[in-house]
Amino acid sequence: MPPHHPLWGHLAVTADIFRSLPPLAHGNYLGDEVRKRYPNLNTAFYLDNWPFGPLVLIVLDPDMSYQLTQANALPKHEGLRHFVRPIAGKDALVTLEGPVWKRWRAIFNPGFSLSHIMTLVPSIVEEMMIFKNILQTHAEKGDMFHLEEMSLNLTIDIIGRVVMYIESYYSNRCSTHDWYRDHKFNSQLAYNDMTSALRKQVEWCTIGIEINPLEYLNFIRPMVHRYNTYRMNRFLSRELDNRYENVKNNDKPKDKSVIDLALNSYLAENPTVSAKDQSNDKNKFKDFAMAQIKLFIFAGHDTTSTGAIFTFHLLSKHPDSLARLRAEHDAVFGDVATTASVLCSKPHLLSQLPFTLAVIKESLRLHPTAAALRTGPPDFYLTGPSGRQFPTEGCLVWGDHQGVHHNPAHWPRPYDFVPERWLVPEGDPLYPPNNAWRPFDRGPRNCIGQELARTELKILLVLTVREFFISDMYHESDALKGNLKNWNVNGERAYMVRRGGGHPSDYYPCRATFTEEGKKQFKV
Repeated sequence: MPPHHPLWGHLAVTADIFRSLPPLAHGNYLGDEVRKRYPNLNTAFYLDNWPFGPLVLIVLDPDMSYQLTQANALPKHEGLRHFVRPIAGKDALVTLEGPVWKRWRAIFNPGFSLSHIMTLVPSIVEEMMIFKNILQTHAEKGDMFHLEEMSLNLTIDIIGRVVMYIESYYSNRCSTHDWYRDHKFNSQLAYNDMTSALRKQVEWCTIGIEINPLEYLNFIRPMVHRYNTYRMNRFLSRELDNRYENVKNNDKPKDKSVIDLALNSYLAENPTVSAKDQSNDKNKFKDFAMAQIKLFIFAGHDTTSTGAIFTFHLLSKHPDSLARLRAEHDAVFGDVATTASVLCSKPHLLSQLPFTLAVIKESLRLHPTAAALRTGPPDFYLTGPSGRQFPTEGCLVWGDHQGVHHNPAHWPRPYDFVPERWLVPEGDPLYPPNNAWRPFDRGPRNCIGQELARTELKILLVLTVREFFISDMYHESDALKGNLKNWNVNGERAYMVRRGGGHPSDYYPCRATFTEEGKKQFKV
C-alpha cells in the first residue's frame, strides 16, 4: 500500500491526489492515480481513509477482478445500497442477494435478451430520429450547445419505451385516445415530471463514504429525496395499476415491454384464487416493479448517455477511425437516406459492424463510468499474480474498472484510443487480456442491460456519423466562463465528473457541423 501515516493513514495521500485533479473529478480516478505514483502497486492495495470511510482494498488486476465477481460473487457493499436506495428503494435488483435476487433476475432477463431487443429496434430508431432532428437544428444554427442534455433526454426516452411502452400495443388506439402520446416520456421534446424527478434525485445521491465531511451534514438531502420519490411514484403507481389490470384481463400486447414480460412471468408463477389474494399480488408486484423501473431507467440512461458522448468525442480526435467507421456503415447500409428504414426492417445488420463494435468497446474501456463495490467476508482472500494473499474481511473491496482498464501491466498503450485492439487475433501484442474489459462488470451480477446499451450505441453511430461531425468546444466555453486553468485528467479536457456515474465535465460543450453527405441530405 502507499506510505501509511500511523495517525492519519492515507488521508494525506488521498487528499493530495484529489488536489492534483480538477474540481469535481470522479472518484474512479483515485486507484489509477495511486498506481501512477507508486508503480509497484499494480495488482491491489489497501487504502486507509478512516474516519471518513472503511478500509478499502482497490483491485487493479484482471484475474483478481475475476476472483471478486466471477469465481466468487461477493455481496454488494452497503455504499451501493446507500446510493441506490433514494432512487429505487431497498428492493432494487442491483442490491438484492441470494435466492430473492436469482428469482427476480430470472424474471427480468427475457426483457433484456438480445433477441427481444432486436424486436425493439424500430422504437429505438424512432427516438434516435428525434435526436437527429435536434442535432440538425444545432448544425444549421452553428451554435454551441451541451451534448449531455440532449444525450440524457434521448437515452431516458429509449429506456422508458423499452421498460414500459411499446408502440404497437397502443398504435391502434391512438386515433381515438391520447394514451400512448401522453405516457411516452417524450423528454427530448417536452418537460416530463417523472424523468425530471429521477434525474434530480441522482444529483443528490451519495455512497455514504465521503472525504469531504460537509457531505455528512447536508440536512436538505433527505427532504429532496422524499419529494422526488413522491413525484416518481405518483407517475409509476398509476401506470402500473393500468398495466396489471390489462395483463390480468388478457389485454396483452403483441410486442411486450420489459415490465409486461416480467408481469406475465410473475402471474404465471403466482396464480390467485381470491379477491384478497389478487389485491395482495397486485400490490406486491407493483411495489417491486416500481423499484426496478426506476433502477432500469436510471442505469439504462445514465451510462449509455455518457458512453455516447465519449464515443463522439474520441472519434472527433481520431479522423482515421472515423473514416473507417463511416466506410463500414456505407458498406452495410448503403444510402444514408434509407438507413433508418433498413435498420427497422433488417435489425440483424447491426451484427455485421465489427469496427463499430470495436469503437464502442474501446470508448467504454477508456471511460468506464462505474465500479464493482463488494463487501469482504471473513476468511476470504484475493490472490495476486505472485501468490500473495489479500485478506478482505472488514474491507470495501473496490473492483476498480478505471484502474484495470488503464493498467500498463496488461494493456499496451493503455491511455490511447486503439479500436484495432478488438479486431486482432489472439497472440497479437494488442489482443485484450482475459477478464480485463469490465464496463458492465462480469459474472452473474453483470449489467442486465448491456446488450441494450451496445445496441443503442450502434444505432446512434449508424444514424449520425455520416451526416454530422461533433467537436468539443471546451476552449470557447472555458474562455466564456473565465476558466483558463486548463483542467484535464490524463491530458484530456473531457474527463469524468460525478453526477450519478461518470459524466463528461461541464456537460460537454460542443458544436455540430454537417459533413458533405449531411449537406447533401439536408440540402444545405
